[in-house]
Amino acid sequence: MSERRDVDQYRRLWEVNPEQKELDLALGFMVHQAASLEFFLHQAVRRLVGGRYAILVTVGLQASGLLDAIKRIMDVGAVSEEAAQEMTEMSGQCRAAFRERNKYVHGMRVIGTENSEVWTNNRRDGSIDQHPMQAEKLMELGADFARLSAQVTDWYRRHLDGHPQSAN
Repeated sequence: MSERRDVDQYRRLWEVNPEQKELDLALGFMVHQAASLEFFLHQAVRRLVGGRYAILVTVGLQASGLLDAIKRIMDVGAVSEEAAQEMTEMSGQCRAAFRERNKYVHGMRVIGTENSEVWTNNRRDGSIDQHPMQAEKLMELGADFARLSAQVTDWYRRHLDGHPQSAN
């Protein structure tokens, strides 16, 4: 556990560098929204599978595994063509958003005097890829996750639970 003085030290750093505080808050917002989407993807798979043991399908699955499971379920015709098409489009957007999230969550943050970056390992050639890290972009990504969460929950409520489409 962190000692209280460590926490106070980080708060003092935020006081002298409000841009870093803004980045940290935006990163936290984005991560929270991504976790919410992952939660709702778990629910979608469980509802698609059905039954008391549906949870066994999703136990330990992360976002990409959940999206793979949804694709396999769509491929066997578990839902209407319309529902499958909607989910396929959402799944593509989810995959893109989670790839972007992974860059920020699993990369190394480098704080500069003028700007911040996140460095990630390039799996193809072993080099380091450098990406700008901006609070506005993190907030936009967080908003994308929130929108996708709403779309996924609306999808399974309409197509699996029989509720009418919600007014967005």
